[in-house]
Amino acid sequence: MTETRRPRRVAVLAGTLLPLAALAGGVPAPADAQAVVDSQSIVRSLRAPAAATRGLVVEPRAAAGSGESSHPAAVAGERKVALDIRFASDSDRLTPAAHAQLEQLGAALNSPELTRTRFLIAGHTSATGSAEHNLHLSQARARAVRSYLLEHFSIAPERIEATGYGSARPLPGLSPNALQQRRVEISALPAS
Repeated sequence: MTETRRPRRVAVLAGTLLPLAALAGGVPAPADAQAVVDSQSIVRSLRAPAAATRGLVVEPRAAAGSGESSHPAAVAGERKVALDIRFASDSDRLTPAAHAQLEQLGAALNSPELTRTRFLIAGHTSATGSAEHNLHLSQARARAVRSYLLEHFSIAPERIEATGYGSARPLPGLSPNALQQRRVEISALPAS
């Protein structure tokens, strides 16, 4: 008998990936397990906020004593989501595990709520290796994701830009060499 495996669903809260088991107080997934963010969660993270009514503006709550927002994705109305898109080691070749996440991302970018939105795909690496190598690798990985989306989802090329930051923009609170630093972030760009 063949066992069918479903991708684990995760919740996206202001750009942060949280496995549903963690939200429910369950045991978190192993570090090497891939959590697939569903297309509707991606859409919610990337779509423009609803228009304010009667001049009411709700701002992110400041972290205690910092004077800044408690979450980096909430700063300045930023609309982005970090996704676990896997690549072969030290390569820009997408792994089969990446395809499930890219299917959800492609569906989200083609959704009615996002069809007029432009996006930036940003590749990031851990600090392992030289800064120059990591910069080139992150750029190649961002271009690989862009190419996949253009090929498989017929997205207009002018809607998606790709760049890489190497290890220059690490996630706060994690070691610069942590595996979580190796990520792809999708951001909605301002209307031009």
